[in-house]
Amino acid sequence: VAAIVGAMAFTQASAMLPTPEPALDNAIALQSSNTQALVSNVSALLVSTAANGQEILSPVTADTRLQSGNILEYHGYFTNTNAKRVRKMTVTMTIPEQVELLGGIMPDFPYASVDGNNFARMPLRSRVNNQLQAVALSYYKAVRWDIEGVGLNDTVMVKYRAKVK
Repeated sequence: VAAIVGAMAFTQASAMLPTPEPALDNAIALQSSNTQALVSNVSALLVSTAANGQEILSPVTADTRLQSGNILEYHGYFTNTNAKRVRKMTVTMTIPEQVELLGGIMPDFPYASVDGNNFARMPLRSRVNNQLQAVALSYYKAVRWDIEGVGLNDTVMVKYRAKVK
């Protein structure tokens, strides 16, 4: 949902959360032995700088007005409420169409996709004029992590930063 105000476009904050994958809710794809026992939560934070140079992360709400150039940090939290440890969990966070990936990706060594279906270890590379080159982050559509050993009531966090187009 977007509204044009003069020459500047503002986007409603709710449209800025990662989009859900088919048949899954809350913008997250979980693959483990028991996904019902995992609680997930996604949040978007607006990144700004205080007068003293200190970085400020402010929660994005339905009332937040975003504009081109704003930096957002997305956090995905996953809590294991299962009676057992989750040995391996794959978490995929899509990158909303209204933003482009900047980096700030944690944990390290994720996989990424330019089409949302095929994933490879980051940084993605492509052959151009018979030379291997890095794919610009602006082409990435999703980031995926393999997380191992999530104990009972443990919460893991994944995150990335993106810029509003």
